Amino acid sequence: MREDPLPDMDPNEKFYVGGNQNRLSGQALEFKQLNLHAWEAFEKGQDIHMQAAPSQAELLYKSFKIKKEKLKSETKEKIMEKYGNAASEEPLPRELLFGSEREIEYDRTGRIIKGQDTSVPKSKYEEDVYINNHTSVWGSWWKDHQWGYKCCKQTIKNSYCTGLAGIEAAEASADLMKANMARKEAAEEESVQHEEKQLATWGTDVPDDLVLDKKKLAESLKKEDERRREERDEWKRKYNVKWNDEVTAEDMEAYRMEKIHHDDPMKDFLH
Repeated sequence: MREDPLPDMDPNEKFYVGGNQNRLSGQALEFKQLNLHAWEAFEKGQDIHMQAAPSQAELLYKSFKIKKEKLKSETKEKIMEKYGNAASEEPLPRELLFGSEREIEYDRTGRIIKGQDTSVPKSKYEEDVYINNHTSVWGSWWKDHQWGYKCCKQTIKNSYCTGLAGIEAAEASADLMKANMARKEAAEEESVQHEEKQLATWGTDVPDDLVLDKKKLAESLKKEDERRREERDEWKRKYNVKWNDEVTAEDMEAYRMEKIHHDDPMKDFLH
């Protein structure tokens, strides 16, 4: 085929452009595309040969063009369904009018190449697995820094689900425990108050309703005098001394009667 003898001349003024132009038009171009398709299919593993089976190669090429056109039409419909058709009279959806600034790039088949959010990898552990009659997973309930099951509010992982009956029993047990603790605290407070009252009996003041025995009071006064004399004369104290921890009301009264008051003006004259 002859090339263009005048390549620099204006195409509108040419009367002959050479014979190579016929290679890019008509059936020559279709035959070239058919050969190119056969070569590419053979390289990808298809059992096709243009010279050995031209009819098979042409049939495969026609089916390839049909599938390609179908894929293009489906891709076009999906894009129009998602983004709308500006040529139509239908109003644009609100998502397109107030769209986001995120850019997503697609290939010719409609698959996302760039711009899609990275998918979060799934856990290596099994998810949504219910054991021991539970209807919720472990960790669906939280209380007092402990994980548990929401269905029965148990904090033991391998426990058997008891449902609402278990929840009611646990609440009743907690209420009973609180009542027992409150009862115990009240009893302890009463015992402390009782002890304080007993100690307060022998404080600084003598109760008004206290009745003393005169004979025992005289004996207590005598004992108190002997004790004071022994304190003044320590060299007369015996080696073995018997001690009695029991203190009666008469002993306390004798001690108060014999006690020296520092604010008494006659304290220096007492023996």
